Amino acid sequence: MKTTLTSPRPWWKEPYLWLVVGLPLSAVVACVVTAVYILRGPDRVVVEDRLARAIAQEIIGAEPASQPALVGRNHSATGGAQHVKP
Repeated sequence: MKTTLTSPRPWWKEPYLWLVVGLPLSAVVACVVTAVYILRGPDRVVVEDRLARAIAQEIIGAEPASQPALVGRNHSATGGAQHVKP
């Protein structure tokens, strides 16, 4: 019976090493990318949006039954009082 001695494989060729190191490392990278997005701040508000203005005017002038739920909820929470911007 002949036995041969093989040299051990290098560490970077072990598949389980990449599972043990790679999966947590990918989670850390994803966390850093998310933190960069968060720390950059919120997106700027689009001021010149004609479609949004038209929709807002349509909602304000719509019949009460056709108003969106958020507008109706605010209306019921304030008792129907109209708030004027200072």
